Amino acid sequence: MLKTLSFGLYSLLIVLLVVATIVEKEYGSATAVNYLYSSPWAIALWGVMAVCGLVYLLRRVSRKAFATLLLHASFIVILLGALVTHIFGQQGTLMLEENAKPVSGFLLQGGKTARLPFSVELKACRTEYYPGTSTSMDYVSELILREKDSSRVEGTVSMNNIFTHSGYRFYQTGIGTGRSTLSISYDPWGIGISYLGYALLLLAMISFFFQKASRFRALLKSPLLRSTGLVVALFFCFTGMSAEETVPNTLQRGLAKSYGRLYVYYGDRVCPLQTMAKDFCTKLYGKDTYKGLTAEQVLTGWIFYYDDWKNEPMIKIKGDKVKQRLGIEGNYARLSDFYDRNGYKLEDAATDIGNRDLQDADEKAALAGLVCTGAALKIYPYKSADGKTLWLSWVDKRPAEMPLDQWKFILGSMDFVAREIMHGRNVSANEALLKIKAHQREIVGTDGLPDDTKFEAEILYNQISHSLPAAIVALLAGLVAFFLYSRSLLTGRPVGRRWNIGLFVASLLLFLYLTFAIALRGYVSGHWPLSNGFETMQLLAWCSLLLGFALRNRFSMMRSFGLIVCGLALLVSMMGESNPKITHLMPVLASPLLSIHVVVIMLAYALLAFTFLNGLT
Repeated sequence: MLKTLSFGLYSLLIVLLVVATIVEKEYGSATAVNYLYSSPWAIALWGVMAVCGLVYLLRRVSRKAFATLLLHASFIVILLGALVTHIFGQQGTLMLEENAKPVSGFLLQGGKTARLPFSVELKACRTEYYPGTSTSMDYVSELILREKDSSRVEGTVSMNNIFTHSGYRFYQTGIGTGRSTLSISYDPWGIGISYLGYALLLLAMISFFFQKASRFRALLKSPLLRSTGLVVALFFCFTGMSAEETVPNTLQRGLAKSYGRLYVYYGDRVCPLQTMAKDFCTKLYGKDTYKGLTAEQVLTGWIFYYDDWKNEPMIKIKGDKVKQRLGIEGNYARLSDFYDRNGYKLEDAATDIGNRDLQDADEKAALAGLVCTGAALKIYPYKSADGKTLWLSWVDKRPAEMPLDQWKFILGSMDFVAREIMHGRNVSANEALLKIKAHQREIVGTDGLPDDTKFEAEILYNQISHSLPAAIVALLAGLVAFFLYSRSLLTGRPVGRRWNIGLFVASLLLFLYLTFAIALRGYVSGHWPLSNGFETMQLLAWCSLLLGFALRNRFSMMRSFGLIVCGLALLVSMMGESNPKITHLMPVLASPLLSIHVVVIMLAYALLAFTFLNGLT
């Protein structure tokens, strides 16, 4: 009876969570919390199920292993912590303004007001920026807390810095000019109880590995764990040229390379102009090279030889309807195809937001226009009176405070480069580019620019970051390995030594390449490269190869699984964008816990994929 009641209530809870998920999607989180998650009957259901389960478990203590008992005990403690938080905890919002009177109360989630045992005053609030940019790095509030006995405490709250005082936890949630919005949580007992439950849960999971009959204890005796490997920096890049193709006019490779080594404000950060060139070429054409020309040659071709490039069919178009609108038959359009005697052919793209293919084509045409006019190239820095750095292109308006001689340099320097290029004086044009770069360093200073090592690392990353070739190699090698090891399982004959060596080398080269590429991207960005879908899929590919290496001697099929999952993850990483821009972390993501969280999740996904492929096999 007790067993039936426990599992019956557990089934009801599953139904509750399913319904709550649907309600939350349709009617919002507040409705789901008020009527389902935090409703009295839902809390009673959790409590009755926990008590029934605990009594049932205690009756069978002698039959259960220590790890099993500890696992269930941790669930009870976690639920107890949640109950204590619900009954005694308080969560609300506190809005403060500079130079305003101290506040001694805050607004609860239910609309009521709770009193604080002290008063809070906003001393100052500010937005901190990444050096040399206008990109927000953190939001900071400086608080003054005054106790009833007139004693004073000062504290600082930021996006990833919680300030705690007398059991009250302050979180930064919003900021404006002279005002700050904080979230307040008061839960002196529930948090500690919940953390104790999670600690017991971790201990229980570890205990399962060390039970007498566990597989893990047997694996500890395996010689596999005594082997080690060295991760060495290695990269390869895939390039291709076709001498037979006619290419439009552009700069010589060396001069284009010098152009790509200028600093540019792009993606809310300062980076090599080569990075922008690669993204531009990839966005328009789908690849980072065009007819054997480098991305820098493509970008500078659009700037200095616009009449040639506007008639070059390199803008990739999706969707038959868009192709019909442009009057093209293939997959690539010229910029001139977007216009006729009546004007711009995709004029309704701004209003037809549901047509993704139309929006994509319109964005590409707009991007080409911004580049060929120079509006997208923010390569001229200017420091305003308040110390902020503003980056301008040579077609932007002159800031009112900018000295005339500096504005003349902006207007004249790129015109001079263009004239020298038109007359074939590449050496003089290159010297002018070097002067522009020296001007950038003089205005911004070393603190606002990436250091030389990081600058060179980003250029190297742009050259080696090619996910598609790596994905093709991984998938082909994985499918070959799957066929060979499946045949070996069926026939009982081992796979040939040469095949084993070849597959091992392919896996090792892929692993070293991904390791180097991920490390470079992380070094350039200044944070763990785990902040978007592309980066997490790259990590999943890396984890899959690592697990394939670790398990290859124990389970032969794991060699193929590691390669297949790696290849699929690399392909998924390229969906949407081949390689999204490296950006600064948003303030809310600037926490080391983010990296730990993502790594654990990616390892779990890789293991789940291995389990699926093993079951399929």
